[in-house]
Amino acid sequence: MLALLALFALQDSTFARAESLLAHHDLTSARPIAEHLVGVHPTDPRAHLLLGRVWYAWPTFGRYRALDEFRTAARLAPADPEPLYGEAKVGQFLLSDEGDRLVRDAVLKIFALDPGYRDCWSLFAQIYHDAGIWRRADAAFATHPDDPIALAHRAEIALALENGAAADSFAAQALARAGPDVGLLLVRAQAAYLGHRDGAGEAWYDSALTFADRDTADALWNQVWMIASPAEVARHDSTDPAGARAFFQWFWAKRDPNLVTPLNERIGEHYRRLAEVRRMFRLLHPFVLFQRSPRYRALLATYLWDRTDSLAALGVALDSLKPSEIPLPDLLAVNDTVGKLTVYAAQQLNAAGLVWLRHGRPDVWEGPFSGPSWTYFGAGEPLHIWFTGIPGRFGAHGDLIVAPPRSARDARQVRELLSTDATTLPATLRARGWVAFFKSELAGNTDVYFRSAPESAAVVLRDARDEEAVRASGAGVLVVSVPRGTYALAYDVDSGGAVGRIRDSVRVPDYFERSLGLSSLALGRRDSLGDRESILGAMPGDLSFPAGQPLAAYAEIYGMSGDAQGVARYAVRYTFAPERGLSGRLLHNTDAVVFEFTREQPARAFLPEQLEIEPGRLAPGRYRVTLAVTDLRRNVKSETVAIVIQVR
Repeated sequence: MLALLALFALQDSTFARAESLLAHHDLTSARPIAEHLVGVHPTDPRAHLLLGRVWYAWPTFGRYRALDEFRTAARLAPADPEPLYGEAKVGQFLLSDEGDRLVRDAVLKIFALDPGYRDCWSLFAQIYHDAGIWRRADAAFATHPDDPIALAHRAEIALALENGAAADSFAAQALARAGPDVGLLLVRAQAAYLGHRDGAGEAWYDSALTFADRDTADALWNQVWMIASPAEVARHDSTDPAGARAFFQWFWAKRDPNLVTPLNERIGEHYRRLAEVRRMFRLLHPFVLFQRSPRYRALLATYLWDRTDSLAALGVALDSLKPSEIPLPDLLAVNDTVGKLTVYAAQQLNAAGLVWLRHGRPDVWEGPFSGPSWTYFGAGEPLHIWFTGIPGRFGAHGDLIVAPPRSARDARQVRELLSTDATTLPATLRARGWVAFFKSELAGNTDVYFRSAPESAAVVLRDARDEEAVRASGAGVLVVSVPRGTYALAYDVDSGGAVGRIRDSVRVPDYFERSLGLSSLALGRRDSLGDRESILGAMPGDLSFPAGQPLAAYAEIYGMSGDAQGVARYAVRYTFAPERGLSGRLLHNTDAVVFEFTREQPARAFLPEQLEIEPGRLAPGRYRVTLAVTDLRRNVKSETVAIVIQVR
């Protein structure tokens, strides 16, 4: 008995010696010890596992020998996941479709043994998936019906299979066992969005945001970084956990496609697109060198540079940009990297999928021999992007990447498509409206008034830091107060579910007391003449007035000087000029209507300027209306921005 114990002790010490040598990467010393243990104990899985680890660390040619040893150890110890994990690591190292298969086969067996073993779920996420592979993983996890980790992964698998009801059920069970978890709350949100239950989806998403400071796995960011702009990526990277919830609220608020409704429809649209692109544009070969080797991509960039030069030598038009003027990074910067991975491998989507996720279905989808071409029509110029496979010289496969831009114009359009995103939710309502500026009682601020037809509207102004400065919503006139400057304007109107959407910029003026300035010009019914609020409240959103109705005009004059007696003397001129069409011709044969006055009154911080217009003075038609004021003492003139009204 003592001899047997001594033998075991000697064997254990030999294992410990080999482990120590392996830990110090002394492979030449560790290998003969591990081979001796295998020779002496050929049925001991530990010996084969040890030798497999030595061969795995051996440079150049050891991985296939490691694979043999790991497979032997797995056969001898079928309940131990560690040899299978070794097989997966060999596959991860070998890359290519063969490596993909090795990882898949190994981790699927591990899932049945231990649902939470090491980083196997992360490894599994990196390989190719189709519906059959997802179902095999689900069957493996199903052998652990009460394990919260298995339930969580089954919920994610159900989402991948677009089975929202099953995903929600598994996530609910996992939450009941494990407590609040950002990833599981996101699963419930996505399940609701897939079922077009956006109210429930937003509630679950908000619950996930509640625990954003605990999101150590970056589950929230991992689902949206693919549509983020470079500035948003930088902001996220500098955000600490305490600010995570505010970051994601800011991220989505900017994208809200209908400010009138309480829901942010863009979030549901994003998650439905995400399910769509995962089904249509799943990466087919995630383990090829292009997706995982920066050195390989650098070599490919050199090849593409040479090819561009060759095309130019053959007389292929490259617009005004010479190949030598194309910065080398531009050739593959569009196929960006996340660490060692391309964006495609990081998200398991090809280039077309990432563009679709940002902008939705293209307006034009063409398929030339060289690769598909997509075109998007927006408010500006059409945006084109071309896709191509990795060139055959470097191992062609079926996954699309962004084709290198062929000109400066191409590069600009590609950068636009890959750094922005857009909603495709319809905005079919053509709304008319106006904006008016007046000096605020709050020092340094300007009051900004908005009104539209239809009346139900919402407005948001974002400042130069991209922060929301003000927000207002409701019916009738909306008013906000902000300092002077240029703001990004989001203005939406809603009528029975039909949406009108404006995304533009607005310059808010400042009114200095030392210089002559004019507010906007307001027009309303004559019975509304009085203070600013009264006439703005009577100014219709569509700026349309009945021909037989008396009108009132109102503006405010700032910075008017006074003489020695404190009297301001100034001239005012109202001009109602017939509107001209696109050809420059008058839309109706009507002379301009002009009202001119010279006024005197005590100089004050602001002087109200008012005019009553009798019925019949304006014939039916469209007029461009301006007010000009001249300070007669200083001979200084100021004029309002024109507004266009319709007299019917």
